[in-house]
Amino acid sequence: MPLAFKRSQRLSIGTEIELQLVDLENYDLADKADLVVTDLDDNKHIKHELTKSMVELNSSVHNNIKELHDELRELTALVCNSAQKFGCDICGGGRHLSNDWRKQVITDTERYQQLGSRFGYLSKLACVFGQHIHIGVNDGDEAMYLCHALTPYLPHFIALSASSPLYQGVDTLFASSRFSAQNSFPNYGCLEQIYNWEQFNVYYECLSAAGVIDSIKDIYWDVRPKPELGTVEIRICDTPLQISHAVLLVGYCRLLADFLLAHPTEISPEYYALTNYNKINAYRSGFAADYVVPTTLERRNLSDHMLSTLAALRTDAGDLETQSLLNKIERHIRLGVNDSDRIRKMLNSGLSQKQVIQRQCRELLQAVS
Repeated sequence: MPLAFKRSQRLSIGTEIELQLVDLENYDLADKADLVVTDLDDNKHIKHELTKSMVELNSSVHNNIKELHDELRELTALVCNSAQKFGCDICGGGRHLSNDWRKQVITDTERYQQLGSRFGYLSKLACVFGQHIHIGVNDGDEAMYLCHALTPYLPHFIALSASSPLYQGVDTLFASSRFSAQNSFPNYGCLEQIYNWEQFNVYYECLSAAGVIDSIKDIYWDVRPKPELGTVEIRICDTPLQISHAVLLVGYCRLLADFLLAHPTEISPEYYALTNYNKINAYRSGFAADYVVPTTLERRNLSDHMLSTLAALRTDAGDLETQSLLNKIERHIRLGVNDSDRIRKMLNSGLSQKQVIQRQCRELLQAVS
């Protein structure tokens, strides 16, 4: 039976944010999500994730950025207070600075236990922390258009959210190393060359019949349709160090989606090699990455591409709130410093990794700089 696509209010917003649970003694990851999630008893907004050292915040559906921000701050404060009851704290960041994957414990739910059994050590390696952004759309055809239309802009979100420079205590030389923990899973990364909802249903039924997937949750594209929610889900971001920065990313994504829906263009097949080239460069070098424009093959600096995109968005931005959001994004781009750069700066100043994680905990609820 074809998958139904729930109709949502176009450009409604929501987000999921995966947070690290760390113990207050050594600031290592702490396997206490069971205690925190049970204590808070809010399965709609505060959930388990793949391992027991992760807690996921799920926002409600919003139309207003400020309301989203207020809700996420409230949820974060609740999780923080609960964690501290059990000798823990919480922080952002796409990867714990020194986590040993072998020590991770898979969550007890049936789905996560099945993933752990099927993928073995890969499941524990996937103890990384990301932000997913949801944008409401009217139907499945609109969702598939937006998935493709947003793909050239995924490096923007990589550079803006990068916060995972270390792996097991060692500098990876990447702005975002989180992707390396996930790219071994099947159906991960670039979306297929599928351009409408009918084609997606054929794809879904084919993979289901072959036993390649059990549900739509097994499709891990960087940007994918979520028919049960009526959204497009962008899955490329590291968890930022500040909740306010996570909200800024949602705002930027909605502005992009609004522009792309208001100015639709024909989607041409894009070589995966180009998409992956742009992504890996952004993972490696953040704002300083090389970027190839897929439609023209023009080589540019990623920051230049981001600034020209902001200029285009400003043509449709009439209200002060939108202008303010664009100004904040532009300030980040021109400064050329993301969370990974800030983590490195703290370490280079002589702080220990434990002290850096302590600072990450303290700044989770601070205002975005």
